[in-house]
Amino acid sequence: MTAPQPTAVSYAPDAPPVITAIRGALNCQASAGGMKISRLPGWTQAQYGEAGWMIADASSKLSGVRLEFETDATWIELELTFTRVSLDWVGLPTRPAVVSLTMADGTEQELSFDEGHILQLEPDFTTKLVPGSRTFARFELPAADEPRSLELWFPPNCSVELHHVRADRDLRPSVPSNPRWIHYGSSISQASEADTPLGVWPVIAARRLELDLLNLGLGGSAHLDQFAARTIRDEPASLITLKLGINVVNGGTLRSRTFTPAVHGFLDTIRDGHPDTPIVVISPILCPTHENAPGPTIFDSNGIAQASDLPRKPNDGQLTLSDIREALAAAVEARSVSDPNLFFLDGTLLFGSDDVTHLPDGLHPDPEGYRLMGERFEAIARTASWLPTSVKASEY
Repeated sequence: MTAPQPTAVSYAPDAPPVITAIRGALNCQASAGGMKISRLPGWTQAQYGEAGWMIADASSKLSGVRLEFETDATWIELELTFTRVSLDWVGLPTRPAVVSLTMADGTEQELSFDEGHILQLEPDFTTKLVPGSRTFARFELPAADEPRSLELWFPPNCSVELHHVRADRDLRPSVPSNPRWIHYGSSISQASEADTPLGVWPVIAARRLELDLLNLGLGGSAHLDQFAARTIRDEPASLITLKLGINVVNGGTLRSRTFTPAVHGFLDTIRDGHPDTPIVVISPILCPTHENAPGPTIFDSNGIAQASDLPRKPNDGQLTLSDIREALAAAVEARSVSDPNLFFLDGTLLFGSDDVTHLPDGLHPDPEGYRLMGERFEAIARTASWLPTSVKASEY
């Protein structure tokens, strides 16, 4: 932490130049010291049920969330407080919080911090908050004769309370111009294991495809919940992708009788608001533990994902990833007869058997694995009929 520099302009987080510059988040709430940001809208919280803490925590991790400004400033500074989660009991160290800056000319900078609050999560899911200090994230910018665009990306692995934004010149929110992409998925889409905010695989793909990303990758929480479907339904979008299935297996939350109807209901709700928008259903990436064995997932003393120890019975309906992929492909095939804008993408094309060395815990890719996923998604999208036409046109 360093003390704030003398400022020419200082903005409170709820001031129009800041609040209207936030992209990729749907809930900004005033706090005693500033503003807390989350990706799901506030009304959804009343519907989280017994999984409330997990969903709220996932939503508050700002994967894909950024501030977009036009400015001729030579420096810009964020004053904020991080809250990072500690999982020491499974051997996972508390990781740094990284803030990234990108500019239209290709400039990229990043700052890494070990400051802020620590939320200690115990095996029984009780928590203890250890208070920490504020952070001053200051970026030096090249001099400019006229305003240029920049983006400030928040960490995907911790929550943020934003206190102030400062610069030596006026900041103006950028006007969105790229097609909007809404992506829904699990912790693999949230990508807390990425080294920087720019290493999240949907962020990699969105930047390369020039799409305006809303990333609803929610760690442990992609269970086809209707509050998520209604959120997607009510937001404008040129492309919607739904990466489904891994959390259903991880938690053993649905079985063969209920999974396919839940998928149809999720799609029905989204179609109520997006009758013609391309929707791509993506099946799970490789997870050797659950390819042919159901959940709930158990983590051993080394933090490695293991299959359930529940006994199997004939016709018990427990789902493996192989079952999930087959069910998703069948559901999309059946619906696409009357819905020509619905598509299926096999997740193992993004991350498959040749990539198993990039699964350090047997479930989540490492930073290199996420890079591969982002680049492969981009390559697939470039030749797909579901990519927004304006993106394809920009290639010529």
